[in-house]
Amino acid sequence: MILRAQKNIIFFQVILFLLLLIMSLAGALWFAVQDDLFTHGVCNNNTTSSSISNTKQDKQPSISEPISAAPETHTVLDKLDDRFLFQCLHLNRQCLRFIVDFIQARLKKDVFAPGHSSTPAEANILAALAYFAHGSLPRKITERLGIDQTAAGEAVNRITKLLSDLSPDFITFPNSYNDRMGAAQAFKNVSGIPHVVGVLGSLHVKVSPPAGEEHMYINTVGYHSVMMQVVFDVDGNLLSLEQCCPGGTPEQTVWENSDIGRQFSIFQHGHTWVVGSRSLLGCGHVLTPVEAFRIKSNAALRFNQAHAQLHGRVQQVFGSLKSRFQCLRDIGPIQSPESVACTIKACCVLHNICKKFSVPLPLDFNIEPLHPPSEVLNILAEQPFDYMEDTKEEMIEMFFNISEDGNE
Repeated sequence: MILRAQKNIIFFQVILFLLLLIMSLAGALWFAVQDDLFTHGVCNNNTTSSSISNTKQDKQPSISEPISAAPETHTVLDKLDDRFLFQCLHLNRQCLRFIVDFIQARLKKDVFAPGHSSTPAEANILAALAYFAHGSLPRKITERLGIDQTAAGEAVNRITKLLSDLSPDFITFPNSYNDRMGAAQAFKNVSGIPHVVGVLGSLHVKVSPPAGEEHMYINTVGYHSVMMQVVFDVDGNLLSLEQCCPGGTPEQTVWENSDIGRQFSIFQHGHTWVVGSRSLLGCGHVLTPVEAFRIKSNAALRFNQAHAQLHGRVQQVFGSLKSRFQCLRDIGPIQSPESVACTIKACCVLHNICKKFSVPLPLDFNIEPLHPPSEVLNILAEQPFDYMEDTKEEMIEMFFNISEDGNE
């Protein structure tokens, strides 16, 4: 019995020795196999075995050794030269890379299901951007992108809807006190007018209106349009966008029924102003020029000059929009204002992105003409007391009543 026990002990000792020997070789064997897999591009960083988690992994390859990496790929955007990108998309490469990457991430979870389209998502996005830039999709562009006309048309609709839905993320009003004061200081620095947080304007986009409704769409310049109320900051970044309606709608009606107008009416944005045209005379928190018959001092004249300087930026901002996104020059036949609201919002989102990347404007940039007042106001009629109008008079007296001898 003792001899048998001794034999068993020797047997287990031999087995244990062999196991230890095999385990000592396992790491070396795994490294050899892994090296072969990496060399042939089969493994990636996610397939590293947990069995080597305690081994040294920070060894750096020498310069002469090939670095293990995925094969280099060229995207659709990479294959297009900078001249083509700016001429056909009115965007530079850096801005395009951001837009494409951002939209692709959203498309994967929001729009495209696996197998939805054989066309690369990047080509779809670039096709939509080409449409925004020119208002059409010439065959030479779709062929360059490797996408057929039908797929390109579907892509435009999908990308337009996605960008439109993103407008609350990219077009935001300064809601905090510090943000409002920062915006107000920027306006005061260029005009001398205090407490201004935005410039208010109506963006008109030419359309062919529904039959029988033509009169509703005639704007004050004389063509059919839809209009969207816009507020922007001193640098031309869009802060608010809403109320797409027929071009003949009075601006005062649009402001009073807009969300941003109601927010100002309850002092949600404090004692601040937006600068607007004289069409908005009497609208709360809208700073309009002093009417000619009420100008009785140089202070009022100086204020009107400062007001015109700020409100005149509407021409530059809207001109920038229509020059970069020329689909906004003429949408064509529409069924309703809502049917084109998505296109306008999408272009406005892209406008704000372009501002962040300082993308230059196209060579054919044109400023937008100012529209005459949307309606003739009876400014001689007695107006009810308006707190902000009374504050405007005090502000003009305080900030613009300056003369060389100290007397007005």
